[in-house]
Amino acid sequence: MSSWSSSGWPSPDRADDERLARSLTAGDDAEALIQLLDRYAARLYDYCHALLRDQESAAEAMHDTVLAAFAHVGRLQRPDLFRGWLYALARNECVRRLQDPGRPAERFEAPEVEDAFLDAAERARRQETRRMVHHALAGLNGREREALDLMLRHGLDATEIGGVLGQDDEGAARLAGEARRRLDDALAAVIIARTGRDCPSVAALVEHEEPPLPPAVTHDLIRHVNTCATCTERRHRTVSTAGLLQVLPVALMPADLRGRILATATDPAYAGEWEALALRAEPFDEWGWPLPPERPAAATGVLDEDDDRRSGPPKLWPALAAAAAVILLVAGAFLLMPGSGEEKTSAQRPQEGTSAPDPSDSPTASEEPTESPTPTPSTTSPTPTPTVTTPTPRPTRTRASRTPTPTRTTRPPASGRLAVTGCTIPRGSRSCGIVVQAVGGPVTWAVTGANGVSASGGGTLGAGRTALVTATRPDDCDPGGGSVSFAPGGSATVTWTCRDGGPGGPG
Repeated sequence: MSSWSSSGWPSPDRADDERLARSLTAGDDAEALIQLLDRYAARLYDYCHALLRDQESAAEAMHDTVLAAFAHVGRLQRPDLFRGWLYALARNECVRRLQDPGRPAERFEAPEVEDAFLDAAERARRQETRRMVHHALAGLNGREREALDLMLRHGLDATEIGGVLGQDDEGAARLAGEARRRLDDALAAVIIARTGRDCPSVAALVEHEEPPLPPAVTHDLIRHVNTCATCTERRHRTVSTAGLLQVLPVALMPADLRGRILATATDPAYAGEWEALALRAEPFDEWGWPLPPERPAAATGVLDEDDDRRSGPPKLWPALAAAAAVILLVAGAFLLMPGSGEEKTSAQRPQEGTSAPDPSDSPTASEEPTESPTPTPSTTSPTPTPTVTTPTPRPTRTRASRTPTPTRTTRPPASGRLAVTGCTIPRGSRSCGIVVQAVGGPVTWAVTGANGVSASGGGTLGAGRTALVTATRPDDCDPGGGSVSFAPGGSATVTWTCRDGGPGGPG
């Protein structure tokens, strides 16, 4: 049975994950891949966007994550941990991009998933709550924020969090539990500081303080609350931590991303790209979990059977040094999430990274406070392992039909045809995305007409490439639908659902 995360995503249980992983391994390609996207596309995109703070980079990372999972799922020794394994792959894809010296300096953040039914007063309250949560999260270190994000917003349990962060179950549970306790205290301190100044002790403690509160003030406030009956009662009336985290923004996944993933996975024209993505995701440990990017070969040797890989023996020091560099790099890449109350522009410039930090440097010393976690890549796998063997240099499963040897030709490419896919405008919204794709060759296309909606666009697409055309309905949510016509041919149907659950009525 599925549960729900604080961000509103359904969280399939391990039995669901195991069935999906086995279906992918068995080669039930199209149906299983669609199920994977239905369950995990939105949340994986949000996670990648939290790490990269750029709409297109997050889309590329999520695209490559799903393709790597599709190629390597047969390696996973415990299919019931499929969800945590996906997040570990996603983190590696993001780290690879953060390490890229050619990464663009400007970043364009994705819009957030909006709740169209909030009125102005509710939006203002949500914005104020976001600032409060942001101030509370500012007192946590990067790894604590990541553990909370994975646990409370993405619905991972301790074993899965351990797999992503490279800790055993006990260590992950201890980390998440301590982070939850510290955030509970920090939120209580922020709320008491705002609402409890009628208490003389609170007023004296926060008289000259502005949020975010310094750790010492937070500590003194919590100590006071535990001894003050009035403040204790006020604290117990506050909203739960998980409930407060629901107000944090969720990045909106590009409408054409699913189509891009399906095309790469199933179109023989993308066989070379698919194989390259699969190879880049390596190496994996003997439990089938991905190792951190660019991990030195010295760290993949055989360990003594009694060694705990999480203890960091001396022979792993080069790998730990490399991981420390990645930790600082990722920490420097985080910015404030949308809605935190800070001024920001659509194009964000990342902070300067560190190219060769000392391994003993604190990974959180230069962090910006964020509403999202600052990831700290690990050098360990999620489960104790008696022996580590050199990873196989190729995917464990091969799909011969998808990896043909490309043949060169000097002939000009054949003209293709335009394929279009209609869309449905979600309830409470006014627009949706029509996907257009060049099939069988390049296509020069254009919107030639629209009925009942407004839409425009055009250009030239290479074979297999896609573009998104936004169709917008009128302000009034009248019964019916619309359509958009294209040249050189094709028409897309646009439908919508009004607030009352059916067509018609106020939008």
